Amino acid sequence: MPIQPSGATERPHVKTKIIATVGPACEARERLRDLILAGVDVFRLNFAHGTHDWLSGILTSIRSASLELGRPVGILADLAGPKIRLGELAPDGIQLTDGARVVFVRAADPRDPSQLTCSYDRLIDDLQPGDRIMLADGLVAMRVVEKPSSSDRLVCQVDRPGRIRSRQGVNLPGATLHTPALTEKDRDDLTWALDNRIDYIGLSFVRSAADIVQLREAIAAKSPTASPGIVAKIEKMEGVAELERILPLVDAIMVARGDLGVEVDIALVPVLQKQIVRQCNELGVPVITATQMLDSMQTKETPTRAEATDVANAVLDGSDAVMLSGETAIGMYPVQTVSVMNRIAGEAEKLLPAQHAGKTSNSSRIRATPVTQAVTLGAGVAADHLSADLIVVATRSGRTALAVSNQRRYVPILALSDNAETVRRMTLYWGVIAVQTSAAGASHEALMQFVVEWGRRSGLVRSDGRFVLVTSTDWSSEAKDTLLVHVMP
Repeated sequence: MPIQPSGATERPHVKTKIIATVGPACEARERLRDLILAGVDVFRLNFAHGTHDWLSGILTSIRSASLELGRPVGILADLAGPKIRLGELAPDGIQLTDGARVVFVRAADPRDPSQLTCSYDRLIDDLQPGDRIMLADGLVAMRVVEKPSSSDRLVCQVDRPGRIRSRQGVNLPGATLHTPALTEKDRDDLTWALDNRIDYIGLSFVRSAADIVQLREAIAAKSPTASPGIVAKIEKMEGVAELERILPLVDAIMVARGDLGVEVDIALVPVLQKQIVRQCNELGVPVITATQMLDSMQTKETPTRAEATDVANAVLDGSDAVMLSGETAIGMYPVQTVSVMNRIAGEAEKLLPAQHAGKTSNSSRIRATPVTQAVTLGAGVAADHLSADLIVVATRSGRTALAVSNQRRYVPILALSDNAETVRRMTLYWGVIAVQTSAAGASHEALMQFVVEWGRRSGLVRSDGRFVLVTSTDWSSEAKDTLLVHVMP
């Protein structure tokens, strides 16, 4: 990857990262390029849709555009997980009326439209009278009112009417399910992701720390050349309850408000979002806020005021990244949507110093040595005290850059590495500008020269400015953690 160029491809430094989901609306290489220029830091590949051949083409286009622009871009492969779906219905679906009775059976009689099936074969075994069933992203709701002793069917009463269609999602709030953390499809998709050196793997419907352990074991069994980071998607109350145990095992958390908003009372979603983000901030784990952030921009060129406020609040809460789904995958205005999100995040960040600047983690979760954490803390304090233009981090693993990022200081962080995988991983870190260069592992003189030239080209370092440089022990066993302050000549 070449050095990031100056000029037309530069954009104002926004610290909150933007993740965009790829779909038919942005699959063309030029459109992907435009999205990078508009502010995308990480692209999400949704394995619930698209073949491996199609995804391979997308991946090639993303990496080609990234190389052309000299701007690293991360890739998040989102495994579909054990999503429960309705079986086949009539072409137009079924309109369910309030109070109507429907029956879930193991094998439906095609002559009886009131009989439903789903992809989860233990549904009838696991549910009891009083349990709720949510369909069509929660738009239709019913509850179990009868379970005959034969246990071959569930009689349900519709509490929230609406139309249901084949293959729509089924949510079972509060029920203890016996679904695997990784389906056979997930394992196949994981192999593709590892073969293609994907940067992050998203695990859907995480319920416990054991789910993460299972994914790590599946990755280790493949002996990949580069191990991806793991993003745990929190979209069930079981995952919320187990978050404290999940956090030490993952590289990032996603607050997946779509399914979470179906699994719990909608009034709880904003509260849970803030609680999850706060826990992640306290433990130094990057956190992504996702789902319907600018949803109306699928069909309109401007968002609602409420959506703009939602994005700003996610930034103010402490989100490291905000994510777009249908807005970029199938929406009419993907590039405009990213541009608007970038602008909103930039404006919200102007309020962050009083709330978050100088925050330090009190957790041993950060994968850096105590000495490195102390040196990076000192770098942050020095940068603030000296009104430095940049904090520069030379790192091989990215741990030092994450330690600085977790302080949430307003000073931009330039993270340099000679490792391409590390650079792409750092695209998810708040406030970090990731650049690949061989100067990262060179002498202090070569490193200083590179930063001075980069700072002048980018315009982020004033002619009479200063920057603070941190190098860490992860370069070699002989290397030492160092902190230097450079004053521009």
